[in-house]
Amino acid sequence: MTACIVGWSHTPFGKHDAETVESLIVRVANEAMAHAGIGPQDVDEIVLGHYNAGFTPQDFTASLVLQADDGFRFKPATRVENACATGSAAVHQGIKTIEAKRARVVLVVGVEQMTRTPGPEIGRTLLKASYLPEDGDNPAGFAGVFGNIAGAYFQRHGDQSDALAMIAAKNHHNGVQNPYAQMRKDLGFEFCRTESEKNPFVAGPLKRTDCSLV
Repeated sequence: MTACIVGWSHTPFGKHDAETVESLIVRVANEAMAHAGIGPQDVDEIVLGHYNAGFTPQDFTASLVLQADDGFRFKPATRVENACATGSAAVHQGIKTIEAKRARVVLVVGVEQMTRTPGPEIGRTLLKASYLPEDGDNPAGFAGVFGNIAGAYFQRHGDQSDALAMIAAKNHHNGVQNPYAQMRKDLGFEFCRTESEKNPFVAGPLKRTDCSLV
Protein backbone atom coordinates (compact mmCIF):
# COMPACT_ATOMS: atom_id res chain seq x y z
CA MET A 1 0.00 0.00 0.00
CA THR A 2 1.31 3.45 -0.94
CA ALA A 3 0.64 6.18 1.61
CA CYS A 4 -0.48 9.64 0.49
CA ILE A 5 -1.51 12.89 2.15
CA VAL A 6 -5.26 13.43 1.75
CA GLY A 7 -5.67 16.52 3.94
CA TRP A 8 -3.56 19.01 5.85
CA SER A 9 -3.51 22.14 7.98
CA HIS A 10 -0.78 24.46 9.22
CA THR A 11 -0.53 27.42 11.56
CA PRO A 12 1.89 30.26 10.77
CA PHE A 13 5.21 30.14 12.61
CA GLY A 14 5.54 32.86 15.24
CA LYS A 15 4.29 33.93 18.64
CA HIS A 16 0.78 32.72 19.44
CA ASP A 17 0.23 34.15 22.90
CA ALA A 18 -3.47 33.30 22.83
CA GLU A 19 -2.74 29.66 21.99
CA THR A 20 -1.48 26.70 24.01
CA VAL A 21 0.09 23.43 22.88
CA GLU A 22 -3.33 21.85 23.34
CA SER A 23 -5.27 24.48 21.39
CA LEU A 24 -2.74 24.37 18.52
CA ILE A 25 -3.08 20.58 18.33
CA VAL A 26 -6.88 20.70 18.42
CA ARG A 27 -7.00 23.44 15.79
CA VAL A 28 -4.83 21.75 13.16
CA ALA A 29 -6.27 18.28 13.80
CA ASN A 30 -9.82 19.47 13.13
CA GLU A 31 -8.79 21.61 10.16
CA ALA A 32 -6.80 18.74 8.60
CA MET A 33 -9.71 16.31 8.97
CA ALA A 34 -12.10 18.87 7.48
CA HIS A 35 -9.74 19.39 4.55
CA ALA A 36 -9.52 15.62 4.03
CA GLY A 37 -13.28 15.24 4.26
CA ILE A 38 -13.08 12.66 7.05
CA GLY A 39 -14.20 12.41 10.65
CA PRO A 40 -12.57 10.96 13.76
CA GLN A 41 -14.35 7.68 13.17
CA ASP A 42 -12.29 7.27 9.97
CA VAL A 43 -8.94 7.65 11.77
CA ASP A 44 -7.31 4.37 12.80
CA GLU A 45 -4.25 5.75 14.56
CA ILE A 46 -2.75 9.05 15.73
CA VAL A 47 0.93 10.07 15.75
CA LEU A 48 2.08 13.28 17.45
CA GLY A 49 5.50 14.75 16.74
CA HIS A 50 6.57 16.84 19.76
CA TYR A 51 10.08 17.54 21.06
CA ASN A 52 9.12 19.37 24.29
CA ALA A 53 12.09 18.52 26.63
CA GLY A 54 10.77 21.16 29.01
CA PHE A 55 9.03 23.71 26.77
CA THR A 56 5.66 22.79 28.24
CA PRO A 57 4.83 21.29 31.66
CA GLN A 58 2.39 18.89 29.97
CA ASP A 59 4.69 16.03 28.99
CA PHE A 60 2.22 13.32 27.90
CA THR A 61 1.08 15.25 24.86
CA ALA A 62 -0.05 12.44 22.55
CA SER A 63 -3.28 12.31 24.54
CA LEU A 64 -4.00 15.97 23.73
CA VAL A 65 -4.93 15.07 20.14
CA LEU A 66 -7.94 13.24 21.56
CA GLN A 67 -9.20 16.61 22.82
CA ALA A 68 -10.01 17.52 19.22
CA ASP A 69 -13.10 15.32 19.18
CA ASP A 70 -14.86 12.84 21.47
CA GLY A 71 -14.85 10.42 18.54
CA PHE A 72 -11.12 9.88 19.07
CA ARG A 73 -11.78 8.04 22.33
CA PHE A 74 -9.93 4.70 22.42
CA LYS A 75 -7.94 5.57 19.27
CA PRO A 76 -4.27 4.60 19.73
CA ALA A 77 -2.07 7.71 19.99
CA THR A 78 1.73 7.74 20.13
CA ARG A 79 4.19 10.59 20.60
CA VAL A 80 7.35 10.62 18.45
CA GLU A 81 10.44 12.67 19.34
CA ASN A 82 13.58 12.91 17.23
CA ALA A 83 15.05 16.39 17.86
CA CYS A 84 15.00 18.52 14.68
CA ALA A 85 13.66 15.56 12.67
CA THR A 86 10.63 15.07 14.94
CA GLY A 87 8.08 16.08 12.29
CA SER A 88 9.65 13.84 9.66
CA ALA A 89 9.83 10.96 12.13
CA ALA A 90 6.11 11.33 12.88
CA VAL A 91 5.24 11.24 9.17
CA HIS A 92 7.45 8.19 8.63
CA GLN A 93 5.82 6.45 11.59
CA GLY A 94 2.42 7.02 10.00
CA ILE A 95 3.66 5.68 6.67
CA LYS A 96 5.09 2.55 8.33
CA THR A 97 1.79 1.86 10.07
CA ILE A 98 -0.08 2.08 6.77
CA GLU A 99 2.49 -0.06 4.95
CA ALA A 100 2.19 -2.67 7.70
CA LYS A 101 -1.59 -2.65 7.11
CA ARG A 102 -2.19 -1.84 10.76
CA ALA A 103 -4.11 1.27 9.71
CA ARG A 104 -5.74 2.75 6.64
CA VAL A 105 -5.95 6.36 7.87
CA VAL A 106 -3.39 7.90 10.24
CA LEU A 107 -3.64 11.42 11.66
CA VAL A 108 -0.16 12.92 12.06
CA VAL A 109 0.20 16.15 14.05
CA GLY A 110 3.33 18.16 14.81
CA VAL A 111 3.48 20.84 17.50
CA GLU A 112 5.96 22.98 19.40
CA GLN A 113 5.57 26.14 21.47
CA MET A 114 8.86 27.68 22.55
CA THR A 115 7.98 31.35 22.98
CA ARG A 116 6.48 30.99 26.46
CA THR A 117 9.88 29.93 27.78
CA PRO A 118 12.56 32.49 28.88
CA GLY A 119 15.45 32.92 26.45
CA PRO A 120 18.27 31.33 28.48
CA GLU A 121 16.03 28.36 29.31
CA ILE A 122 15.23 27.89 25.62
CA GLY A 123 18.95 27.56 24.91
CA ARG A 124 19.44 24.98 27.65
CA THR A 125 16.39 23.03 26.55
CA LEU A 126 17.44 22.89 22.90
CA LEU A 127 20.94 21.85 23.88
CA LYS A 128 19.47 18.66 25.37
CA ALA A 129 19.12 17.44 21.78
CA SER A 130 22.91 17.53 21.39
CA TYR A 131 25.49 15.20 22.92
CA LEU A 132 25.95 16.81 26.32
CA PRO A 133 29.36 15.28 27.22
CA GLU A 134 30.76 17.19 24.23
CA ASP A 135 28.44 20.19 23.84
CA GLY A 136 26.76 20.65 27.21
CA ASP A 137 29.07 23.46 28.34
CA ASN A 138 28.85 25.49 25.14
CA PRO A 139 27.88 29.01 26.29
CA ALA A 140 26.26 29.81 22.94
CA GLY A 141 23.99 26.77 23.03
CA PHE A 142 23.07 25.12 19.76
CA ALA A 143 24.23 28.15 17.81
CA GLY A 144 27.62 27.53 19.41
CA VAL A 145 27.56 23.89 18.34
CA PHE A 146 26.92 24.82 14.72
CA GLY A 147 29.33 27.74 15.02
CA ASN A 148 32.08 25.27 15.92
CA ILE A 149 31.15 23.09 12.95
CA ALA A 150 31.20 26.10 10.61
CA GLY A 151 34.54 27.22 12.04
CA ALA A 152 36.06 23.78 11.44
CA TYR A 153 34.70 23.82 7.89
CA PHE A 154 36.28 27.24 7.31
CA GLN A 155 39.62 25.94 8.55
CA ARG A 156 39.51 23.04 6.12
CA HIS A 157 38.04 24.79 3.06
CA GLY A 158 38.78 28.47 3.58
CA ASP A 159 36.51 31.40 4.36
CA GLN A 160 32.99 30.54 3.20
CA SER A 161 31.30 33.73 4.43
CA ASP A 162 29.98 34.53 0.96
CA ALA A 163 28.35 31.11 0.72
CA LEU A 164 26.74 31.49 4.16
CA ALA A 165 25.40 34.93 3.19
CA MET A 166 23.97 33.56 -0.07
CA ILE A 167 22.17 30.80 1.86
CA ALA A 168 20.79 33.26 4.41
CA ALA A 169 19.69 35.74 1.73
CA LYS A 170 17.98 32.95 -0.24
CA ASN A 171 16.15 31.72 2.86
CA HIS A 172 14.93 35.19 3.83
CA HIS A 173 13.83 35.83 0.23
CA ASN A 174 11.84 32.58 0.23
CA GLY A 175 10.19 33.61 3.51
CA VAL A 176 8.62 36.61 1.81
CA GLN A 177 6.74 34.23 -0.50
CA ASN A 178 5.63 31.92 2.33
CA PRO A 179 2.48 32.99 4.25
CA TYR A 180 3.41 30.59 7.08
CA ALA A 181 6.94 31.97 7.58
CA GLN A 182 7.79 33.64 10.87
CA MET A 183 9.94 36.31 9.25
CA ARG A 184 8.87 37.69 5.89
CA LYS A 185 11.54 40.22 5.02
CA ASP A 186 14.00 40.09 2.11
CA LEU A 187 17.26 41.20 3.74
CA GLY A 188 19.50 40.75 0.71
CA PHE A 189 23.03 39.41 0.30
CA GLU A 190 24.93 42.50 1.46
CA PHE A 191 23.04 42.73 4.76
CA CYS A 192 23.54 39.00 5.42
CA ARG A 193 27.23 39.20 4.46
CA THR A 194 28.14 42.27 6.53
CA GLU A 195 28.62 42.29 10.28
CA SER A 196 26.62 45.13 11.81
CA GLU A 197 24.79 46.16 14.95
CA LYS A 198 21.66 44.52 13.53
CA ASN A 199 23.55 41.48 12.25
CA PRO A 200 26.30 40.70 14.77
CA PHE A 201 28.31 37.52 15.04
CA VAL A 202 26.52 35.02 17.26
CA ALA A 203 28.89 32.05 17.37
CA GLY A 204 32.05 31.43 15.37
CA PRO A 205 31.50 32.66 11.79
CA LEU A 206 27.70 32.54 12.17
CA LYS A 207 25.88 35.87 12.23
CA ARG A 208 22.33 36.53 13.36
CA THR A 209 20.99 36.05 9.82
CA ASP A 210 22.49 32.53 9.80
CA CYS A 211 20.53 31.47 12.88
CA SER A 212 16.86 30.57 13.20
CA LEU A 213 14.48 32.56 15.35
CA VAL A 214 12.88 31.09 18.47
